[in-house]
Amino acid sequence: MRLRDQQCRAEGCSVPAAWCEAHHLKPWTQGGRTDLNDGVLLCNHHHHRAHDRRYEADRLPNGDLHFHRRP
Repeated sequence: MRLRDQQCRAEGCSVPAAWCEAHHLKPWTQGGRTDLNDGVLLCNHHHHRAHDRRYEADRLPNGDLHFHRRP
């Protein structure tokens, strides 16, 4: 994941991969796969946002995640 992503995959974030955490797009507890295609690197801030129910993330064509508040 570090080789592929190289930095946080949140839109506009440039935190380097060494400071990021792996995040599964679909949690394995909900039937998600535990493979590289289902994972992205996120910095601590964006990883917490990914698990915050007040936000949702859309996957952009380049693979980055765009976070926004739920309506």
